[in-house]
Amino acid sequence: MELFNYNGNGMIHLIVGPMFSGKSTELFRLTNRHILASKSVIIVKYEKDNRYDEELASTHDKKTMKAIGALHLKNILDKIKNYDVIGIDEGQFFDDIVEVSEFLANCGKIVIVAALDGDFQRRPFKTIINLYPLCEKIEKLHAVCRSCGGFASFTFRTILNSEIEVIGGEDIYKAVCRVCYLKFKDELNAKQKEMKIYKEMLNKERFTNEILCSTNDNENLDPAMCA
Repeated sequence: MELFNYNGNGMIHLIVGPMFSGKSTELFRLTNRHILASKSVIIVKYEKDNRYDEELASTHDKKTMKAIGALHLKNILDKIKNYDVIGIDEGQFFDDIVEVSEFLANCGKIVIVAALDGDFQRRPFKTIINLYPLCEKIEKLHAVCRSCGGFASFTFRTILNSEIEVIGGEDIYKAVCRVCYLKFKDELNAKQKEMKIYKEMLNKERFTNEILCSTNDNENLDPAMCA
């Protein structure tokens, strides 16, 4: 990407935190301030997240703003580069978030990114970590622990699924504090072990039944047929 029309007003503002911490709400608040200041604003959402509406970015409490969907930011760069302010929701899902955000900021644009900084296993999203040193401003938001009511910094997935990209809301995720995260993790690991043992028992029983059936079938055969 070639640099165009550089000026010193560009910046990257990163908003991170667990799910349900108000990242999208803060993104909406900041972009609305720029709208009041007569700046042109566009919101970009992750195309696969269509839980609420294909043309709206939404918070978990159903606040919405008109948005365009994309799988890759480069695919819509020619459109979004014409705006003063670009808000990007669910930034962790865009593999080109670093390159495009830096490009836009160097072109004098204000880029506001709302993203998870860690996944359900508390491992960092590499794209967001790589964005950190390029930002003028970084906000870490926190949620309320849905178990104890404490200070929640982490996202816990309540279902047994190891895939990183599983889009959902309170049906499969909850914000938790450190203590509750470790407690729920132990409980989920115990459940996973129980399921593994159960599956092994089923497989063993199925194998035993197959052997018995095979033995019975052979016993019922006419010896002449085996000649």
